[in-house]
Amino acid sequence: MKHTRIVSLAVCLWVFAGVASAEPVKGVTAARDKGLVWLTKNQAADGSWGKTYTVAVTSFSSLAYLAAVDEPFTGDNGKALTAGLKYLMSVQKNGQFPSQGHSWIHGQGFATLALSEAAGRSMFCKTKPDIDLKKMRATVAAAVKVIAANQSSSGGWWYKPGSKSQHEGSTTVCAVQAMVSAANYGIEIDKTVLAKGFEYLKKCQNADGGFDYQLDNSPNTKSMKEGTAGDVATLGLMRKFDFAVMMNGYKFLLKITPAAISKERFPYYGHFYGCMGMRLLGQEFKSFGAKTGGYISAAQKDVLSWQGKDGQWPVKSYMKTSGGEGGAYATSFAAMILGADEGRLSIFNRKPPKLPK
Repeated sequence: MKHTRIVSLAVCLWVFAGVASAEPVKGVTAARDKGLVWLTKNQAADGSWGKTYTVAVTSFSSLAYLAAVDEPFTGDNGKALTAGLKYLMSVQKNGQFPSQGHSWIHGQGFATLALSEAAGRSMFCKTKPDIDLKKMRATVAAAVKVIAANQSSSGGWWYKPGSKSQHEGSTTVCAVQAMVSAANYGIEIDKTVLAKGFEYLKKCQNADGGFDYQLDNSPNTKSMKEGTAGDVATLGLMRKFDFAVMMNGYKFLLKITPAAISKERFPYYGHFYGCMGMRLLGQEFKSFGAKTGGYISAAQKDVLSWQGKDGQWPVKSYMKTSGGEGGAYATSFAAMILGADEGRLSIFNRKPPKLPK
């Protein structure tokens, strides 16, 4: 009992350490809880969420549950989370997830991340999921090897496996974050591959501090807003900050503001990574707390205003006009945005958790 209390205290201190200082946004917890209830009620019989990209959207939904509470495997939501994780385990083979639509690596990366975070969190939780945790960890270990094997010669990743000469930023972001999460929970990764991924993203930075879609050695091209948020959030996971790169990215995000990201093609994606990046910057530089916390609050207020009466968040912009993935995509991302500053996912923290022996 004493050991359990010590571990629980350690987790609480890790989760809430370094939170950027800002006035809490009212209604965040209630809105997030309502969104998770909607997800639970709208899960498919096989445990998945989504339409075409069921691997990726099921991963987002699983991460949303994990980001929301200290004991994610309890109650109806816990059953839904476990069913989602079982679905992900069922569709992989030797750590490789199937290609869906135009992208394989997004599903591969986010599924690896979701399983890694679930397996890792289960080490601290009183209530364990009804799932083979040894097998889950083995799957994550195999999955990061698959990711590493598909790194391009440039250090980035592409949408399809085996594309050694092609690469871009969003694919690299999800691959790198999956590898960081696995390492956080004691799963072996190829550190050389990870270092090359970080270097790839740094080289995509433009003269204005924002980041380009892909590495093309053109520092004066138009920077992406959501893409910059993704790159800043990922580079924030470097054990050693590259000061100039991070400061320029930080200034770019402050300049464009969350309001600009709300009007872009992928607002949920942009706000998720924007909030994550600002949290990591606030942890590294305590004096930034007011600005990083203010950024997170502004993003959360926008996201809160979009929620429907039934708890669902609507698909927006590009995802809406392209047919989208339905409410599960938007609702899971929104729930994660509303929990980013609470730091329950290991990738929301500069320092990895101290693992129990």
